[in-house]
Amino acid sequence: MLLLSCVTKQAVLAEETPEKIEQKLLFLNYEINKVNDVRSISLINQIKTDGKLKIKNSAHSYTNIGDLEYLILDQDLSPLETHSIQNPLRKTVEFINDSGEFEKKTLDLDQAQFSLKLQLQPRAKYVVINEITTKGIIKLSTTTIE
Repeated sequence: MLLLSCVTKQAVLAEETPEKIEQKLLFLNYEINKVNDVRSISLINQIKTDGKLKIKNSAHSYTNIGDLEYLILDQDLSPLETHSIQNPLRKTVEFINDSGEFEKKTLDLDQAQFSLKLQLQPRAKYVVINEITTKGIIKLSTTTIE
């Protein structure tokens, strides 16, 4: 009886898997109110969950008077990101008029709810929401990220 065996001289190394950084999404839900042309924003809630924000093209990269901008700040109040959103109190609706044709109408609301969906950065501590006005930028809200 003849037995043959093969032996390799390569060392077997345990493969190390790199540590995965858990990505988190942050949902901030707000209510904005307008009383006598003065706007105020209050936080409804904030929700953290696992996930990754899908990359989207910024269709609204410019700002108009009445739009909002939000800044994500670190603990030293240094901006990490800045984004803009269209005025949540101004809604454009499309409907069919009495002639059977499509018509657009812009509604100016006194109250509305809106949400921010953010990729949560480890250094992010605050979200500041500002209003763009003819007189400059007015700070409406500062939210501490919990």
